Amino acid sequence: MTVKGAEEFRRAMQDKMNRVPAKVKALIQETTASTQQQAMRLEPVKTSFLRRSNKTEIQESPLWIIGTVYANAYNKDFNYGYAQENGTRYIKPKLFMYQAYQTHKEVFKSNLKAVLMNG
Repeated sequence: MTVKGAEEFRRAMQDKMNRVPAKVKALIQETTASTQQQAMRLEPVKTSFLRRSNKTEIQESPLWIIGTVYANAYNKDFNYGYAQENGTRYIKPKLFMYQAYQTHKEVFKSNLKAVLMNG
């Protein structure tokens, strides 16, 4: 028994699997940068201390890639960015990081699905 077109199918799938990781990496980098910009726009204070502390980090291995946005603005041992995001007993939470994440979450999922389906 032979299957016609099996070798062409195998080559097409291999080509797709070779292209997808680069596209996924680019999508994660783009989404991480966009989320950072949104978080900076939503930051509740207008001083440059918290804005300068807003950073991104991309970690990757052959099997995974992680894009992280964080705003760790330390004043000695006090994390000002964390206090603004989550609140303290004196101030209410501002949720600027959470809002930026929520804004980009569904768009990222649909873009990732498109990359994985279309290669």
